[in-house]
Amino acid sequence: MNTFAQKRTKIFFEDFVECFYSEKATESISIHNSPNGNKITELSPLTERHCWYKFAISESKDGWLKIENIIVLPACEENELNKDIGKYKDKWIKTNNLIIDIGHSGETKIDCLIDKTDKGFAEIGYRFYSEPTKNSDIEFCVKGYVESELIATSGTWAKLKINYNDKEYIGWLERKYQCAYPWTTCPVYD
Repeated sequence: MNTFAQKRTKIFFEDFVECFYSEKATESISIHNSPNGNKITELSPLTERHCWYKFAISESKDGWLKIENIIVLPACEENELNKDIGKYKDKWIKTNNLIIDIGHSGETKIDCLIDKTDKGFAEIGYRFYSEPTKNSDIEFCVKGYVESELIATSGTWAKLKINYNDKEYIGWLERKYQCAYPWTTCPVYD
């Protein structure tokens, strides 16, 4: 078995925050050599049905995300980027239009605070924290499916912006509940 085939079939990168480029976005993705550095290329929005740019992100800095790899999935297996998913490793992109779905990982049994003053946990949902640690305060909780925008990372934690019930929320979500695969459900890592 050749290693090229192994690289192409691996799509889950649990050691990194993963996200996908929104299918609603119409602008190209500019890839830079460093934050605010020279632009080295642009990726055009994908127009093929069931094709998304999926990014694994290794770090963030001031509104920029450092690329670990890029794959085009699921229906565009022959896309040129898939021949070398690490081609843009250590290059940078702005945080614009990069999405993580929440609630795609199937049913969760995590309890949520009804409000911050309640010490009991009553509702089912996903907890968002004030810092990238479960020891920080729970900022808010989301029930059901919601789309979020990636704005920063810390290790495998994602800082997300969510519009939920006509209000904007920002908080940190642990890796196990992040989903970068809009075409399927995601595994929950323990």
